[in-house]
Amino acid sequence: MSHSFKFLVALAVLAAAGCSKPSQAAAEGPAAPAAQARQPGKLTTVDPQTFQKLAVQKAGLVLDVRTPGEIARGHLPDATPLDINDARFAQRLALLPKDKAVFVYCASGHRSAAAADAMIQQGFSEVYNLDGGIGAWASAGLPIDRSAAPPAGDGVNALTPEALDAVLKSEKRVLVNYHTPWCTPCRKMAPVMDALATAWQGKAKLLQVDVEQSEALAQREKIQGVPVFVLYVDGKERWRKSGELAKDVLETELARP
Repeated sequence: MSHSFKFLVALAVLAAAGCSKPSQAAAEGPAAPAAQARQPGKLTTVDPQTFQKLAVQKAGLVLDVRTPGEIARGHLPDATPLDINDARFAQRLALLPKDKAVFVYCASGHRSAAAADAMIQQGFSEVYNLDGGIGAWASAGLPIDRSAAPPAGDGVNALTPEALDAVLKSEKRVLVNYHTPWCTPCRKMAPVMDALATAWQGKAKLLQVDVEQSEALAQREKIQGVPVFVLYVDGKERWRKSGELAKDVLETELARP
């Protein structure tokens, strides 16, 4: 076989290889990692039993996006009410902690899916939607709380930046609980703050501030992820922590010299 013929055969082989269809793996790039239960920033829809189990395991925030009338007829235990039809819905979402697992539901799963999508757009990393909503939850025989919905707030906790500054000048030690009245973790912390206020009377000033009624102050203090606890000493912020906290944690910070 001549060298010229061998050269032409080699070119034909290379051309065939270059024109051949790539394998599926090559076309799709590197192999994807094994599937995980949840991908950060992605909505996961789960059945009622899984919804309940994960909410407990992850100590998540359960969010009810139905209307107040629907909620008054029954809701999941410890659910935070946040009506998706409320004009303040997106604004209120921004107050919730984005690094905490959120479990959202409605009547059938449609409104909660829309709410979950909005949360993903806002930067929430772990969102679960209840498939079939509270109807599926009830059909599964899971518990429903039929107590009245919490109040929406009356403005009694309103505080301006100037008012807080005046308190910080007059008091050496001030602990502020920035909260909303519709947030379930916030409501759980209210009696803790009341007990601390009694125990620390004359030694520290404790304030509970509704961030929706005190919008200018909340913006100045960069409050996100309510409840947020901030300890000010000698007019300056010394310590900050968000979420539900044990009473002894707050007392420890109050007692630091």
